[in-house]
Amino acid sequence: MRTTKRCRCHEGAFPSADRFFWRVPAGAVILGVAAFLVLAAAGCRAHPGSLVTMLVSDAVNDADVKDRRDLLMGKPETAADSMFGSRLETLVDVDRQGVSMIFYPVKGDLLKSSRYIVEVENGVIVVFAKTKQNIDGVEDLIHNASLEKKLIGKSPAECSQEDDLGAPLRTLRSREKNQLLCVYDVRNWSDFMGARYCVLRFDGRDRCQSVALIGVSASTRKDPIRR
Repeated sequence: MRTTKRCRCHEGAFPSADRFFWRVPAGAVILGVAAFLVLAAAGCRAHPGSLVTMLVSDAVNDADVKDRRDLLMGKPETAADSMFGSRLETLVDVDRQGVSMIFYPVKGDLLKSSRYIVEVENGVIVVFAKTKQNIDGVEDLIHNASLEKKLIGKSPAECSQEDDLGAPLRTLRSREKNQLLCVYDVRNWSDFMGARYCVLRFDGRDRCQSVALIGVSASTRKDPIRR
């Protein structure tokens, strides 16, 4: 199993953005400085500039999800269509009837790496999240390239044996493409504080054709995929 030299910082070290009602950049800077002092006291080596950027980004994402959740949670899935526009893809849960996950683009995302996701159960929205591919930057890109060499062309069963992936958290099928997707919990691979997933997409012969590492930027549920 791969390890990193960075200090692991435990979840819950910083209060949620839900407990702050500021909307000015100064608040984000104050929060970032305070968080840096906590990390320094704990012995974590983090660059203050990158830490402030991370904290500001987290606060923006938390506020984005918080501002939209009351308009979505408990509402029909058409509420998400009205808010975000055209769907990118709808994934149907293979093991749970009436459950699906709908993906939407995030406006202003120049890299097109972020997504809004709503989970629908029997026509009603039960989870709302915002995700980002390769949320750990270069480290994710390197790990993703390594995984592709090991997994591309293999069956779901064979993939589960690689890199201690284990059994998938969820098995989904694309409504538009009729492709199988398996989602694995990989939070122990990274120092990123939050839910992390490895998503494998399989072709018509159920052979792995792509690998994606996804981090949860903000969500109405701590771990939106796990059941």
